[in-house]
Amino acid sequence: MKHRFLITALAFGMLTGAVSTTIVPTQPVQAISKKVAVNHGYRKVTLTKTVRIRKIHKRVPTYKSTLGPTEYADKKLTVKLMQVGTDFGWYLKIPGYRGTWTVSKRYNDYSWFKLGWHY
Repeated sequence: MKHRFLITALAFGMLTGAVSTTIVPTQPVQAISKKVAVNHGYRKVTLTKTVRIRKIHKRVPTYKSTLGPTEYADKKLTVKLMQVGTDFGWYLKIPGYRGTWTVSKRYNDYSWFKLGWHY
């Protein structure tokens, strides 16, 4: 009789614990990080700082490509941005300009842009 009562009490406690964990509200979904977003192809971003850019004159193989003179992209400009781990690091496509550009920023610096269109 004691064992039957003990088993019933344990089962009740386990079921109550399982029900209480399912009632807990879920956490809100976190927004995608900048790093993940730009590592999966071109993403539309808005520049928050004026950045130095250089046009890439593509050659085959890619390591023979050269860079043009330094120019500046003003803040509040909306562009398409992609980051890769090889060659130039940051690839930039500017609407109204032909070709691909690179940004003179460090690979782990994500403070100079925001995801999406903001201005």
